[in-house]
Amino acid sequence: MGDRGETREITVAVMGQPNVGKSTLFNILTGRNIHVANWPGVTVEKHEGWRLYRGYSIHFVDLPGIYGLSASTLEEVIARNYLLSGKPDVVLVLVDSTIPERTMYLLIEVLELFPKTIIVFTKADLAHAHGVHINPSILSHRLGVPVVMVSSVTGLGFYELLDTIVKVYEGRVGRRDVLRVDYGELEAFIDGVVEAVEGSEVSKQYPVRWVSVRLLEGDSELLEKVRACCGEDVVRKVLGIRDEVIRIFHRRPEELFALKRFNYLNNLLSKAVVRVGRLGIHRFFDKLFLNTLYGPFISLAFLLLVFIIVFTLNTGFPLNIVFESMGLSELACFLEDYSLGSLMEYAIGFLGDLVGSAVPGNQEWLHSLVVDGVIGGVGAVLAFLPLIFLVSLFLAILEDSGIAPRIAVSLHILFKRIGLSGHAVFPIVLSLGCNVPGVIATRATPSFRERLRLITTLAFIPCQARLVVVLAFASAIRGVYGLAIVLLAYLVSFTVFAIINKLLLVYDVRRGYSEEPELLLELPPVHKPLPKVVWWLTWDSTKHFLKKAGSIIFLLSIIVWFLLYYTPALEPASSPSESIGALLASVFSPLLYPLGLDSRQAWMMTFALMVGFIAKEAVIGTLSIISGEEDMATALRGVIGLNDAQIASLTLFTILYVPCLATIAVVYMESRSWKTTLAVIALMMATAYIVSVLAYLISIAFT
Repeated sequence: MGDRGETREITVAVMGQPNVGKSTLFNILTGRNIHVANWPGVTVEKHEGWRLYRGYSIHFVDLPGIYGLSASTLEEVIARNYLLSGKPDVVLVLVDSTIPERTMYLLIEVLELFPKTIIVFTKADLAHAHGVHINPSILSHRLGVPVVMVSSVTGLGFYELLDTIVKVYEGRVGRRDVLRVDYGELEAFIDGVVEAVEGSEVSKQYPVRWVSVRLLEGDSELLEKVRACCGEDVVRKVLGIRDEVIRIFHRRPEELFALKRFNYLNNLLSKAVVRVGRLGIHRFFDKLFLNTLYGPFISLAFLLLVFIIVFTLNTGFPLNIVFESMGLSELACFLEDYSLGSLMEYAIGFLGDLVGSAVPGNQEWLHSLVVDGVIGGVGAVLAFLPLIFLVSLFLAILEDSGIAPRIAVSLHILFKRIGLSGHAVFPIVLSLGCNVPGVIATRATPSFRERLRLITTLAFIPCQARLVVVLAFASAIRGVYGLAIVLLAYLVSFTVFAIINKLLLVYDVRRGYSEEPELLLELPPVHKPLPKVVWWLTWDSTKHFLKKAGSIIFLLSIIVWFLLYYTPALEPASSPSESIGALLASVFSPLLYPLGLDSRQAWMMTFALMVGFIAKEAVIGTLSIISGEEDMATALRGVIGLNDAQIASLTLFTILYVPCLATIAVVYMESRSWKTTLAVIALMMATAYIVSVLAYLISIAFT
């Protein structure tokens, strides 16, 4: 590693088979800041480039396109010798996403030699269109190295790749040792060569197992090095073991090792890659969703239907309201009582009673911490786990089946009116699950100005965490008005998103940024959703929620319990109004007086909203701890004493203000601007406050 002034340098070798998109990626990573020379002693060109990133000067070295490390060609000799030289700090091995089975063999050979490797899947924008589904998480877990999906067309993954290079260099992710492939019946022969060369100069320079395998494969260059440092006796022993392999298996060792690597690779890909073909009704879906006249409305109706099904399965809502209005009260109650959400609440309540009975009665603080703090706070959030799972499941089905990209194309017509393209659909759909991946997904947006507008406004899209709060608040509003407040909350969120995007577009046009939104998207085949792929996508989203509940929400629940259980003098509070939390919230609680809240109501809601700034789901857990009630209807109406107008206005405030601290962090990460980040916070807080006050004034005017 060298230094350029005070900037630390990371040397990165870029490898891949021919035609995997290596040159294009190299040019983009270096910004075409390239130096061209020849490799020492040969006429093969050597391309080098640099990029400054996060305090590092990343030095990219483009190695010749090769199929393996057998050193059978001049290009393979150059690539292998460069790896063996110890100069690279990190190696990128490029794999074609459309044909991973044919382009990953080199990766296995590199991992056997060099652990600090990153797998880069190129042409990621084309994979789904070719019917190829790749699960990077499985590959990363099984191989122990990071996996990054990139696209030179859309820009997907480039910043993630640069971040990953830094993380691997710093040792925060990646392998610590080389990959060990199980060669089965050949292992005994490998051990024999290891015993012969172990302790020699060659084994000190390179991984001894790799040296042994290469010697068995007949590597003449390594054999000469062994002869020079170990003598002729060791060479004869190695050649004798190689001849024994040929005698027993009647095949050359290099063929046997290659076969074993391909078997290893095929087994790996069978777990992480799925291929599909087109359905016969492919054209039907194209006509349905891609029609310029009615396609956008069908897409919107389709998405609405999906969410109605999800809500009904989770809470019985809104179908229970329909049955109630038809006089089918028993059926409505059945839907509510045996919905997935209700069953989850019963299970959490049972757990609370069970754990509460096990805590010693003389330890009041411990009982309160465990039952009211941990189970009350985390349990109130986990009650919505079925909802998160179902939303993720249906979105995964739409994505995997090929319907989601068609919805993106059909909505492109509508989005153009507010300065967005169909590329915005995917970040928006992701944001319905979580705003963090939604903001990150804007990297695939070709237009810089459109991407900046999306980064600024995507946080207005209601994520699942805010949906949790909205449904909890809506449960406190009886009858059809509960359904109305949910629909209103979503309608207001998307309306605000559209209006602000339109205003930002007008601002851009006046400044001379008048680029036409374009959609660069190759449609994948419509096919029957594959259970394996749907599970991959669903589990990734659900896992994110569970990790949040098990870490952030757990920690917040304990902090909230502490702030509400103790007074500023660190004595147990006789009521929450005397607690540290009440004192902190009282500073900002007057801001809620325009919503008709008195001082007692205001500090409770203010404290919950303050905690929700860190993680929105925590609003429910906090209110549960404050009120001592797990049922939000009882907590909001019975204990806190809010009316319908106040609940409705607070629902709108909750769905519009900052979703969570993680979203703000990723806005800064993607915009690289504190000015933009602070502007997003100010914009959301001001919008949420103005809308909620107007909603309250309108509500009381009509009641």
